[in-house]
Amino acid sequence: MKLWQKIYLITVLLFVVVLNTGMFLVFDMTYRKNLSAEQKRAESEYRMISTSILRSMQNLARQGRLNKAPIQGVLEICEKYYVAEKIHLTLWKDGQCIYPEENDSAFDWSVSEQEIQIRIQSRGGKRIIQVLGMLYENNGSYYLQYEKALSDLDVAWGQLQKKYLLVSIGFSLGLEGILYLLLRRVMKPIQELTQTVDGMRSGNLAARVKVKGADDIAVLSKHFNEMAEKIQKDIFQIQKEAQAKQSFVDNFAHELKSPITSIYGFAEYVQKANVPEQEIAECMEFIMKESKRLLNLSYTLLDMARMRDKGITMQEIALYEVFEGIRKPLEKKGEESGVKVAFFCGEERIYGNKILLESLLYNLVHNGICACQEGEAVTVAAECIRGSICLTVEDTGCGISEEEIDKITEPFYRI
Repeated sequence: MKLWQKIYLITVLLFVVVLNTGMFLVFDMTYRKNLSAEQKRAESEYRMISTSILRSMQNLARQGRLNKAPIQGVLEICEKYYVAEKIHLTLWKDGQCIYPEENDSAFDWSVSEQEIQIRIQSRGGKRIIQVLGMLYENNGSYYLQYEKALSDLDVAWGQLQKKYLLVSIGFSLGLEGILYLLLRRVMKPIQELTQTVDGMRSGNLAARVKVKGADDIAVLSKHFNEMAEKIQKDIFQIQKEAQAKQSFVDNFAHELKSPITSIYGFAEYVQKANVPEQEIAECMEFIMKESKRLLNLSYTLLDMARMRDKGITMQEIALYEVFEGIRKPLEKKGEESGVKVAFFCGEERIYGNKILLESLLYNLVHNGICACQEGEAVTVAAECIRGSICLTVEDTGCGISEEEIDKITEPFYRI
């Protein structure tokens, strides 16, 4: 189940419970108030009726006619007067019912002379209110019972229950609709965020969330985009480094293959062929040359590993010292190839690593010599241009094509 669905169900459930509880309490209070009013009304009517009957019975007593028939006549007249209000009267004397005659119900009240008792009972699925009190004391105790059906109150309560049900259903449905629309709108950014995460999981690292507004979800979306941007850059950098490492391994393997093949070839030639002493010496010279090349490759690899682990040590160095460190072997190499090598340097000083700078310039000049024909030249210069030191290695050789110019920084790459 999704988050918005959980929030929706919990909110609707709480609303329905609170709404129905509140409405029930209100309607229950209303009903109790109406019932209390009916009880007060019944008590008031009872007192008025009992007073009238008491006077009639006192008159009958003075006339010496206080017996069953006259008393029944009095109650019958009184009951007919209140027939429209559906009031029924019952009179007991010493626990025996004398009105109406057909009433054979037992006297189940327990009241004193000054007490009026009110109760509500159910009869035939309908509720009635009953009021009883001692009416008269003369050769026996007379008790008058007032009884009235609560049909009007029951009808009103039934209508109130229907209204309660309709209001509850209406409010609940209305809230469900409004809450659904609000939650869908509020949770839309989270759904978009989820879709973006799914897209990134599927490989679309360029997927981003649209940031709208300035609420907590918008801040979360903004931070997510920043995180996704960093992840994409990190992955790109890792892929780039992996490609560079693979290219390095491939080129280094190729560089190793050439001298090893040469060494093996010359050694096999000397071993198996009948070679003169002079030719053996030449072969040994080639073997030593290729062995030295292998040794230089291993030193280069170690230097690169050391730089990766420890970093590069920087210090202030004089460029003329760097030039002097590589001038003689490069001039000798140039003389052997018929290429003039010239160095131009003043008192310029820079901040860097002397060993690495010598290696860089040596390789650049050496490559320049190899690219030149006899009679051409390689120039190495250091000059200050607008406050910055500029190092230049320039040759008049064949040059490098545009397709390969970007690859000259790759380790062991050869043109």
